[in-house]
Amino acid sequence: LSVASISQLSLLRAQKQALSSHISVRNFFNVTELDDADPHCHTNITWEHVVATSNRCRSRRGKELNDVTRYMTGQYARTEWLMKKKNPMGWLCAQPRPYAGLRKAYRHYQDTGEALPDYFIIMDDDTYYNMELFQEHFEEKLGNNSSSTSRKKEKKEETFTAGCLVRPPVHQINFTFPFGGFGSILSEGAMENLFRRIDCPGWSDENRAGENSPLCDRLKEDTVWELRHFENGMNLVEIMYKYTTAEKYVDVSKWKTGFCMHSDWVIGYFVNHYNVSKHVVNPYYKDVPHARIESHKKSEIYRKPSGFCKNDRVCKAGTEICHRVTPDFLREETERLRLKAPDKFRRDAKDG
Repeated sequence: LSVASISQLSLLRAQKQALSSHISVRNFFNVTELDDADPHCHTNITWEHVVATSNRCRSRRGKELNDVTRYMTGQYARTEWLMKKKNPMGWLCAQPRPYAGLRKAYRHYQDTGEALPDYFIIMDDDTYYNMELFQEHFEEKLGNNSSSTSRKKEKKEETFTAGCLVRPPVHQINFTFPFGGFGSILSEGAMENLFRRIDCPGWSDENRAGENSPLCDRLKEDTVWELRHFENGMNLVEIMYKYTTAEKYVDVSKWKTGFCMHSDWVIGYFVNHYNVSKHVVNPYYKDVPHARIESHKKSEIYRKPSGFCKNDRVCKAGTEICHRVTPDFLREETERLRLKAPDKFRRDAKDG
């Protein structure tokens, strides 16, 4: 799933050609402004709306805040930071976009009955993944000596892996999230958890009591005020979509609660707190229940970047993951790999 923009379609086309040309890639989804819940956001929003959103989200105070929402309030985009962006209005409108994309993918698998993939990657349109190295690593994790049929009979792996994991200092908060530009890798089991229907028997708009599943109990905690967006029978993808799109940025002056998260925080919160993935293996976090996002090959930002997190704008041939790449890099790197292993690449990329 490529989170893209109509303002740089040449980049999306080059990325699609690069990634979907590899034989391991079955589908290539993309999401742009045209898929947004508010498709006119990028044309209607002004700098004044951006400033008002920043001020509103950074000014939340009071007893209703908890550790998670207090952290987000303090870290939400400052106007000084936004002013340095090439297109701050476009950046703000793009924050809900990954969840329109996830809903698009969910509906595809639901409508077609197509089997979920072993792994599903969410990335920006300027992200590069070396699919040869990716397949080599994750095929080994699946157990390439076992057949696909036998794997289906076993309990599916439930993992969420960040191409680059952001880990704030633990004295601030135990909250991790993926740096979106380096991609997020969801296993089939994690995808099933995101797509699974949530039923809370006996719930109504007036009554949230009754015997419920752990997910219903989590919803009742209402940590980031997500409960108001839930309706019986929804799955986590649908909740995230509604959570991020219920109120428009152009209506910030009329917000009741609004949407005060960066896009990466949304997936970080729901994966960690709704047990989409199994607990991380690092024993240091054994007493932290909401530690469920692994870093890919120890790529993290904790005080300073490590691993693939260093591959930001500086992309060398043969790298596995890189962020802020150019269309030329995508084309040249794909052709270089195709020459080395022509049997692993399709000549014409699928439309997928």
